[in-house]
Amino acid sequence: MKKLAVKKLIACCVVLLSLTAFARAEDGAKLKGLWVTGGCCHDYKKHAPLLTGEIGKYANAEFEIVFGLEIFKDKDYAKGYDVVVYDLCYGGEPDKDLIGNITGTIAAGKPTVIVHCSLHNFRAAETDDWREAMGMTSSSHDAFRALTTKKVAKHPITDFWPDDWSTPGEELYRTIKFWPNATALMTVHSPESKKDHVVTWINQYGKGRVFATTLGHNMLTVGQKDYHRLLGNGLLWVCGRLDDSGKPAAGSGSK
Repeated sequence: MKKLAVKKLIACCVVLLSLTAFARAEDGAKLKGLWVTGGCCHDYKKHAPLLTGEIGKYANAEFEIVFGLEIFKDKDYAKGYDVVVYDLCYGGEPDKDLIGNITGTIAAGKPTVIVHCSLHNFRAAETDDWREAMGMTSSSHDAFRALTTKKVAKHPITDFWPDDWSTPGEELYRTIKFWPNATALMTVHSPESKKDHVVTWINQYGKGRVFATTLGHNMLTVGQKDYHRLLGNGLLWVCGRLDDSGKPAAGSGSK
């Protein structure tokens, strides 16, 4: 009987080890991202291929780039993707159903990254759902100028970020409301409003993890390696693929 019990125990251990190995292989699988971009005021045709390419050098991820809002008319637009990146500038779009498809997707648990002017999307909408999903409300920005960031929380996403990081030119988006489920990671002081405004943060919206930054107006920021890693870390974090030291989890770095 004892020999039989030992054999059963060994068999169980083998099964558990096999399942663990399978889970790790799945965890290390290449992430499939949907990068939705377009709109006014930015060189998205240049930014999108650059950023997806640079993030792909850091994280084990590949992206499909889609321009415009048409994709959001399908409530299942994110099906088949591990993460959705919103890098858009459509301030005057008040389509309630379209917004509902987006916020419903995030709330259902789809990992989400918000970049720069996406924060000013749908400003004409009466509903606050998009703003709450992002974690911050903003409708304007300071004049284009050099700025320096300040880290205000310790987090794996931003641990690598230089304390004195600066860019020679950027738009500082003004924080109107910072939603309760959001956590600020970095701020910038405004000489115009005399206030600190959040520029990088994380948010929980329903079941969905969100990483967001208002940085990234043009190549002065978009072309910087630190910025590429910031987006890469944020993307890995929302997908549960960033370890506590701020490095890609096993199998989640570039191949």
